[in-house]
Amino acid sequence: MRALFALFLLSGGLLADNEIFIDQTGDNAAIDIEQLGSSNIIGGLDATSGSMTKAILNGQSWTLDLNQIGSSNKFLTDGLYGDNFTGYFDFIGDSNEWEISIDPSNLNGADYLNMDIEIVGSSNTADLDFGEDSDVSYLDLDWIITGDSNEFELDLDSAYATNYMDILGDSNELTFTGSGYGSSANDAAYFYLDLEGDSNVMSITQSSTLARDWLKIESNTSNSNICIVQNDGGTSTSC
Repeated sequence: MRALFALFLLSGGLLADNEIFIDQTGDNAAIDIEQLGSSNIIGGLDATSGSMTKAILNGQSWTLDLNQIGSSNKFLTDGLYGDNFTGYFDFIGDSNEWEISIDPSNLNGADYLNMDIEIVGSSNTADLDFGEDSDVSYLDLDWIITGDSNEFELDLDSAYATNYMDILGDSNELTFTGSGYGSSANDAAYFYLDLEGDSNVMSITQSSTLARDWLKIESNTSNSNICIVQNDGGTSTSC
């Protein structure tokens, strides 16, 4: 049996803020969330109105489809857990904030993940952590980011990951840190970046152990700063 959990909250007035509290446990869930408007929040069950904690979603073979459209919104999670997770994230608007952690405490693993993230807007901030205490294996991560003055921080611990990122806009900042441990040199983590726009700042570090880190960058940019460090156990270095 598949569990279906759907929430739809629409702002009834220009000054009305919506808040969704989530604490989900269970396998084969299909969760569909659509939140429209400004100054809205998605967070944890222990939150109270005006004071938000981070959401926990735990299960195997589950899907999250999230559309958050508007400005000054927040999506906060302290843990997405479980293997065979599929996530579709569609964020449209300015000055939004997202914090997403995947299996931060190695509670029950989070392997075989497929995530598509599309962001349209400016002055947004995102902090994503994949596997903090143990790697997240077999991750397929796809991004499309369109807008200016966005800040993204991505920490990825995985020896078997593909990360495709399109950044289209000016004055965007990306800090990417990739790590992981492979059983052989054939275990690869692949990062492909397509960058278009001016005055962008990209800081990319790949430091897996016994795994091949691949990086491909195609850019059409002026007045940008791109720093790349690949380190598989040699002397520490930086730009």
